[in-house]
Amino acid sequence: MARKDSFEEIINSSLDKIESMIEQGCTDKEIAVELGIGYSTFRKYKTESVALKAVFATGKDKLNQEAEKAVFKKATGFYYYEEVPTKVKVESLIDGEIVVEEKVVISKVKKYSHPDVNAQKFWLQNKKKASWKNDPHKIDIDKKSLKLKEKEIDSKVII
Repeated sequence: MARKDSFEEIINSSLDKIESMIEQGCTDKEIAVELGIGYSTFRKYKTESVALKAVFATGKDKLNQEAEKAVFKKATGFYYYEEVPTKVKVESLIDGEIVVEEKVVISKVKKYSHPDVNAQKFWLQNKKKASWKNDPHKIDIDKKSLKLKEKEIDSKVII
């Protein structure tokens, strides 16, 4: 029984660390290795522990919110800064001669990412499902098709 207590203590004392690892996108196996616990033991405790389940729910919720913000940002367009290397010629006068040197200067350039139609479609299909389905009548069509197939099967008499 001491073994069970030890891994429970390890997990319970590392809940904050586990949450940050989840937020970084680590898998269950990676978390178990980091904690020094067997993967199957970690999975088993994950199904039993309310605290660990809550940590996973919180961490994954934060990840989902970040992804949602990124999709929305891509769908609406945004400004960003990009570092651009530029060659610059510098002329200087040394001992009466003009010396030309080339230097690379890194400058920040403000750019605009235009709204992405695919991100807009994805956003709308997930947020306004009823209005933005690829085929809003698909379920009705599938039901009618199934009824027709059933009638066809029933009408055929096997002799």
